[in-house]
Amino acid sequence: MDLGLAPSYAVLCLVQGALVLAPWKPWRLKRSSLAGLLIPLLAMAAGVGIVRGFAGGADALTTLATVATPALAACAGWARRWPHPWIPLALTPVLYVVAWQYADTLGGDAASLALIGGACLTLAALIASLTPPWALALGLVVVVAVDVIFVWGIDQVEPATVAVHQAVPPIASVVPGVPPKPLPALQDGTFGTALMGWLDFLAPALLGTLFVGRVRLLVAAATTLVALVWGLLLLVTDPVAATVPVLAGLAAGGRALRADPGFVRRREWVEPEPQAAPPPT
Repeated sequence: MDLGLAPSYAVLCLVQGALVLAPWKPWRLKRSSLAGLLIPLLAMAAGVGIVRGFAGGADALTTLATVATPALAACAGWARRWPHPWIPLALTPVLYVVAWQYADTLGGDAASLALIGGACLTLAALIASLTPPWALALGLVVVVAVDVIFVWGIDQVEPATVAVHQAVPPIASVVPGVPPKPLPALQDGTFGTALMGWLDFLAPALLGTLFVGRVRLLVAAATTLVALVWGLLLLVTDPVAATVPVLAGLAAGGRALRADPGFVRRREWVEPEPQAAPPPT
C-alpha cells in the first residue's frame, strides 16, 4: 500500500513528536559540557564522511545499524529508568522479526521505526545524563545549523542518504528450506515513500530530555506542528533538514519556562542526595 509522500512524511513527523514526549530520569554521571555538543555532531560528520570517503562505507554503516539498533532499543527502559524496563526488552525481538519478515510493507516500516526510535531514546538518555542542560540546548542549535549547511550549503547529505538507503543489509535465513532474505534495513527511518536519518530522530529525543511535565507536552506539540509545516518544503526541494523543527520546540519550551517559573524542570527529576540520619537525642 502506497500512502504517498505527504501522509508518509506526516507519520515521521509524529514519530519525532512522540520521541520528545518519552519520559526519563537522568543517571548520576559525571557531566561534561562538551558531550551534548560533540557526540551528535561527530556522529553526523562521521556518518557522512564514512559514506562519502570510503568505498563500502554505506554497507558498513548498514551492517552496524542492523546489529546495534535492536541492542540499543532493548535497553531503552533501563537507560531512561522506566518503571518496567523489561517491556522494551521483550518487544524488541518481536519488532525485529516483523521488520525482517515484512520488509517493504507499512507494518514492517512501523516496526523498523519503533526500533530506531527506541535506540535513539537510549542514546539520548545517556548523552543527556552526561551533559548539563544548557550545553545540550546549545549543542542542538549547533547540530541543526550544521545539518542545514550539509543539506543546502555543501550538498553532502543527499548523496550519503541515497547511498545508505540503497545499501542492502546482510542476508540471513533461520528456517530451513525458506529462501534467505536481507535482515531489517535499520540504517534510516523509512515509512512508505518518506525517510529521515537517525539524527532527525535523535535530535527530538535529546530535546525531550530538557523538559518535563506540561512544558514537554508543549514542546512536543510545537515540534510536531512545525515539522509538518516544514515538510511542505519537500514540494520544492528534496531533501530537507528535518532537524530544524527541534529549534521551534526549544524556543517554545524556553518561552514557557520564562513565563511560568513554576513549571517542573529537568533538575527536579534528579533523586535527592541521601540525608544523614539525625543524631539521637
